Amino acid sequence: MDKFLPFRATQKNTEAKPANPDVLNPNVLMLGGFGRSGSTLLERCLAECPDVVGLGEVLHLWERGLRDNELCGCGLAFAQCPFWQDVGDHAYGGWETLDVEQAVADRSDVVRNRRLLELVTGVPLRGRSVRSKRLVERLETLYRAAVEVSGARFIVDSSKHPAYAYFLRRARVNLKCVLVVRDPRGVAYSWAKVVRRPEVGNAEIYMPRYSTAAAVANWSLYSVLFHLLALFHVDMKTVHYEDFMSRPERVVAEILEFMGAEPKDSDVAHIHPDSVDLSAHHTVAGNPMRMKTGTLKIRKDTEWKQKMPVAQRRVASLLSFPLRLVYGQHG
Repeated sequence: MDKFLPFRATQKNTEAKPANPDVLNPNVLMLGGFGRSGSTLLERCLAECPDVVGLGEVLHLWERGLRDNELCGCGLAFAQCPFWQDVGDHAYGGWETLDVEQAVADRSDVVRNRRLLELVTGVPLRGRSVRSKRLVERLETLYRAAVEVSGARFIVDSSKHPAYAYFLRRARVNLKCVLVVRDPRGVAYSWAKVVRRPEVGNAEIYMPRYSTAAAVANWSLYSVLFHLLALFHVDMKTVHYEDFMSRPERVVAEILEFMGAEPKDSDVAHIHPDSVDLSAHHTVAGNPMRMKTGTLKIRKDTEWKQKMPVAQRRVASLLSFPLRLVYGQHG
């Protein structure tokens, strides 16, 4: 059963002005870091807590949800998911009022790592200023609607990309970021695997794969860029994958406190030492495990230590040595 039971709007009203400060300036926790670091499971654990709603990778909502109608984490297609249809009604008077191709183009043109200088300064080139303004307004409206529909005080957005975090700094949201860090050798080994995307239905479409060097380069870049967010007065917290897997209840409670909640033991009762109880969540994109429900085992994935080819492990170890030293990832 879904954690939040969405309702169908009986009347579209885009003129209503919410009084709740959590609606006016939504509390958004963005999970960052290069993929295959446990961020999807962390989002699922957080989203089971009272007053928290997980939306998945909102960065990709426009193409994967709105345009391609891929599966929501609840198992329904985006266009059939009651939660997302209610969000669309509250935000825009219905998703059909949006120019889909424009929404996709705005995101893909503005939020890119190579646009980082523009995102840091907040001064996009003339050709992107209109796109940037449209996108930020579209996102502000979306987050407010998600708070209204879910009734939650806190949103978890697992978009991961640093460029998106820099962009969100300028939105009217209370933004905080958690960088999820995993040993880069485990990350590189995971990205070399063939993983099918279940959200595309019966189509044989797979997640991208990266070479060892590319995976470590991305891991390093994402880590550094998220740490630099602190220079721009964004509250940052670093969570180590290994700590999360070893002490999930404690790590989730620490993040809730970082978000501004006051966690009680009952808030994390769904988390056990080696497992977590998960209901369906309305996540628009992310790792395939976002589709799983029931009791899920929590275990540290160390397969790379036994199965990663020696040459690839040496490359990953060498390229990542400076940051691993900072993070205390020895061995």
